Amino acid sequence: MKRLSIVQYINSKTFLLSSVFQIGDSKEINARSKVLAVQRQHELFFGSEGEELFPVFTKPIPKLDISAPDNIYRLHESPVLSVRSVYLIAASTAAVVHIGSTSTVNGETRIKHIRQLADQPSSPPPSVPQTAARITKEE
Repeated sequence: MKRLSIVQYINSKTFLLSSVFQIGDSKEINARSKVLAVQRQHELFFGSEGEELFPVFTKPIPKLDISAPDNIYRLHESPVLSVRSVYLIAASTAAVVHIGSTSTVNGETRIKHIRQLADQPSSPPPSVPQTAARITKEE
């Protein structure tokens, strides 16, 4: 039995990187995200950088074999799925927020974080121009 999904109030701040916010029924939801985050002490970019260099992005993920029991009893006393309010600060990197019913939800997030620091923090590499910067936090 399909139901009507009603949401009276939604307050959400941020949805990022393949996140899904859905009200209502769906047959299938696919949320996928690949993130390569490189943080370097000095600005430097090598043109050959990318996801094909790291196995985390290409290695197959094993699928779970989840089989539903043959006898499922569901009782939907009302044809309406009613939600008064939703307050959500953030959803990121293939997150799914769903009010309704669905048959299949597939989510996959692959993240590779790299932090590269200079060998000698007192002197930058010769290819990087010397600059001075002060970063302050304003209250």
